[in-house]
Amino acid sequence: MKKIELLAPARDALIGIAAINNGADAVYIGASAFGARKEAGNRLEDIETLVEYAHRFYSKVYVTLNTILYDAELKMAEQLVRKLYEIGVDALIIQDMGLLQLDLPPISLHASTQMHNYELEKIKFLDRLGFQRIVLARELSLEQIETIRKEVKAELEVFIHGALCVSLSGQCYLSQYMFGRSANRGECAQACRMKWTVKDKSDQVLVRDKYVLSLKDLNMSAYIDDLIRIGVDSFKIEGRLKDANYVSNVTNHYNSLINNQLKINNNKIGRLSSGEVISDFTADPERSFNRGFTTYFAQGRQKELVNKESPKSMGKLLGRVKKVYKNELWLITAEELHNGDGLCYIGEEGLEGVRVNRVEGEKIICNEILRLMPGTLIYRNYDHQFAMQVEKSKTVRKIGVEIQIRAKDGRVELFAEDEDKVAVEFKSDQHFERAQQAQQRERIEQQLKKCGDTDFVCRSVHYEGEEVLFMPVGVINEFRRVLLIKLAQAREVRRPVVRMNPLDRQVPYLPYIPWQANVVNKEAEAFYREHGAVGIEAGFELIEAIEGKVLMHTRYCLLYELGYCRKQFPVQTLNFPLYLCNDKYRYRLEFDCKECFMKILSSEKS
Repeated sequence: MKKIELLAPARDALIGIAAINNGADAVYIGASAFGARKEAGNRLEDIETLVEYAHRFYSKVYVTLNTILYDAELKMAEQLVRKLYEIGVDALIIQDMGLLQLDLPPISLHASTQMHNYELEKIKFLDRLGFQRIVLARELSLEQIETIRKEVKAELEVFIHGALCVSLSGQCYLSQYMFGRSANRGECAQACRMKWTVKDKSDQVLVRDKYVLSLKDLNMSAYIDDLIRIGVDSFKIEGRLKDANYVSNVTNHYNSLINNQLKINNNKIGRLSSGEVISDFTADPERSFNRGFTTYFAQGRQKELVNKESPKSMGKLLGRVKKVYKNELWLITAEELHNGDGLCYIGEEGLEGVRVNRVEGEKIICNEILRLMPGTLIYRNYDHQFAMQVEKSKTVRKIGVEIQIRAKDGRVELFAEDEDKVAVEFKSDQHFERAQQAQQRERIEQQLKKCGDTDFVCRSVHYEGEEVLFMPVGVINEFRRVLLIKLAQAREVRRPVVRMNPLDRQVPYLPYIPWQANVVNKEAEAFYREHGAVGIEAGFELIEAIEGKVLMHTRYCLLYELGYCRKQFPVQTLNFPLYLCNDKYRYRLEFDCKECFMKILSSEKS
């Protein structure tokens, strides 16, 4: 049976545990260094705690070592990998090919999306090389993913939710150029979330001071069935900087969607990990941080990929303003509001927000005077009641188990089998008298069912045989405790372990490696030479002459977004080239209309 994986982010071990409790088959987390989210590093001791918890449910822990490395860092990275392997981490997510030249333990390797896994030939190279998994670029359509699936044996991981990078992964150098903070070193300053002005050659303004590069968030809820049908192995949620409420809510949402699809498929496809989520809240991604949602390029190019007014969370649309009086507000909405909610709207200064102090029937009393017109759209970017519900949630994950008890000659034998067909038995030497009351059988069965705060939930207890023994409650509880301990131990022995595939050192690649391959150390250079390269350019971070370089390469196109697509409207009134400007920089925009790409080129500072 093919098994699929829901992969959730973890800023720290506690958030990782929350993700597992809400249905994650695997979590990915940063170590103390070399992760693409520098602010989300973790101590080895904390990662080990997460590993121990995850493995109880056959969930996995992947660690991100997906930055590019300088020569002086390679030895430290090698030592870190060895420590991660020793504490039981299941895989590494890497970008720098120099790591493949080091003396690594046999830990499974995943090719990060930072490798720029967009072109089929690059993906096929990584597959033949020996990567167990390839994390695909977010820009790929369902049709492209299906083509890749037919050509590639490695596991395929696809982003299904969260923030989007406007540039092709691994191909953005705007932060490095502007601030000396490399996105490929985990230090992205998010220049794409800044205000920009778009002008043509004659300084005619097309857009003034808008967030024209700030993409909405990805939400692929509507395409989970398509991705399962295509054969995607791992469904990835972005968000290693998000809090526990966000991760719990979004993970819980996709866990339910995936399980529903598996039922439709008559359980021909399974989940990678074990256990059922027992939740006390109804998940809703719109109630967590979001900039508005998009399916990006899932079904091809579309407009309204960005929210030009704000890069901040908009939350859930409530409705329109009906009436305003001072700090009092009436809405046309079907949603119920609560004290402490945060509301927002697009005002003269962009996104503006107010807090709900009190709700009196249809009247909403806010914390400040409102300057709103009737008809204004109102969003809730903080749902106080929902946030408290998720924060205080007692959601747990339990592994199903069936228990059988057999009585013979005054002694008992207990058997347990879990949902993964792991089975154990426990035989007692203690001798018990026959019970005088018939309901003793039912009492034993009910007591054995009480698994308490263990990882297990008992689905059924079967008492075999006519001989009913009298067993004190304390003895029954102890027998159950011992049985479940033995089951947990047996599960660890049976836990599937994946190791690194042998690398194929003979797979040829390109004869020329451009600077966009991000080669910044000697081992990465040696790797490419080993695979046939005769010319290798140094990565952007090592280049001195950077003027005229492509700082951003993206499938998102401003011409298309603004209604000036030259394929659709060959006759243009625009005076090309176009420029992206702020008070300090002026970047030339280049449009590859044949392949439908946009490029932002470095230029002289204004």
